[in-house]
Amino acid sequence: MGRNIVFFLGAGASKTFGYPLTGEIMPQILSNLRNNDLFQLGGTKTKLEKSQEQDLNKYLNQLYPGMKAIDPEQEPDKCPGILEILSFVEHSLLYDTPPHPQIAGQKLAHFRYLVNRAIAELLLDYEVVGYNKPEKELLKKFIQLIRQPSSNPVTVITTNYDLIIDREFKKEIGRHEVDYGITYRNIVTSKLVPPPAAPLLRLYKLHGSLNWLRCELCGQYYINSEGSITARAFDEEIGDFNTCDCSQDLQLKAVLVAPSLVRDIRDANLLQIWNSALEAIRTAHKLVFIGYSLPGEDLAIKSLILRGVNGRSHTMPPLEVEVVQKGTSSRQNYLNLFGAKISYNENGLESYL
Repeated sequence: MGRNIVFFLGAGASKTFGYPLTGEIMPQILSNLRNNDLFQLGGTKTKLEKSQEQDLNKYLNQLYPGMKAIDPEQEPDKCPGILEILSFVEHSLLYDTPPHPQIAGQKLAHFRYLVNRAIAELLLDYEVVGYNKPEKELLKKFIQLIRQPSSNPVTVITTNYDLIIDREFKKEIGRHEVDYGITYRNIVTSKLVPPPAAPLLRLYKLHGSLNWLRCELCGQYYINSEGSITARAFDEEIGDFNTCDCSQDLQLKAVLVAPSLVRDIRDANLLQIWNSALEAIRTAHKLVFIGYSLPGEDLAIKSLILRGVNGRSHTMPPLEVEVVQKGTSSRQNYLNLFGAKISYNENGLESYL
């Protein structure tokens, strides 16, 4: 029997292929917002999109009056982070304590919607940017690392929304040979597709994906093997392209668990994905963390990892743990969690490959 290898990817892994780190999201959103270039799904900006940009700008300035004096392009480190902003909004919604008299009730929920849409549209912009030559070469090596025979598939657990891996396994996804950890609807036929019995890859996306949409009525996901479909959740019109087989009246929703200290993951599909990820960690022979700093605020993920590691069978050999990071700032986080018996590569994914 082959060895079970699990790769756990964080934002640093996506950064290697041109995507922004979490700390880089808010400065870019502010820059686009001030250039009136944040919300636009079609060829021209609609009246609603202009209004939504104005609303988001107003809410942000009410919440952070000092932000008006910040140049997000020249002073990105002075911008409040997306984690702080969304945590603030989620906390206010959870405890029904509006942070400003003009950001209460439905306006507070609208604020959250606009921030989530801003994140989605920013990442969608990155999806249409091609890789440069070094990124292409690195991606080829990385995919070779995780592409294994179906008799011994690799598991990839990721906190990222991007389609870096999905695109490279597009044909296999179309043939239903990739296990997402859940049953989902076929994007063309709407028929339910169960996880494959002998997958070529197990891909567990803990916080959602740009190629997923969710139906609020039946609770099922649509997964598109051809590319991103998140934008359909923000379309102004409802039609066959953004509704479920079970209803033509409800617009499908994006599946993007935005960064927040008040994350509340109750969606049945996401819970199933997290359970699949836990089992993958529990039965792994080797666990490789790439571009994930194991930050203190990620309590749910720490719980997932610890329950998997501490639930291992006593008959299994000792777990191999490798960490691939840029720099040494997160070394102690891993030493605290796993002890001294880890391999730590501080020169990033390029060096590891």
